[in-house]
Amino acid sequence: MVAWLLALFKIRNILCEAAADHHLALVYIHNLINGGRFHIPSGHIRVGNRINCRDLQTVSIGGVIGQAQVIPSSEMQWIVNHRIDLRTFNEIC
Repeated sequence: MVAWLLALFKIRNILCEAAADHHLALVYIHNLINGGRFHIPSGHIRVGNRINCRDLQTVSIGGVIGQAQVIPSSEMQWIVNHRIDLRTFNEIC
C-alpha cells in the first residue's frame, strides 16, 4: 500500500482508567499502477488516485513501515521515489 500521511493522533477511552492509548494515522491511499511493479525506464513504482470512496483510512502508526518522496508525473499519477538521497534533495531544495 502507498499512502500520503495526513495526520497523526492518539486516542484513549476516558471512561476506562485501564484503557490503553491508540496511536493512529489518517492516510490517503493510492492505487498501485501496473500491479506495483517497477516502471522499467525509471526503476520506480507509480501510483494513481483511487476510484472508490475508501481512499481515506485510519491505520495504526505501527503499520507504517517506511517513507518515500512522491513526485507528480501526470495529472492523476505520481512516481514513488523510495530511494531518498538526502544530500541531493537538500542541494536541489
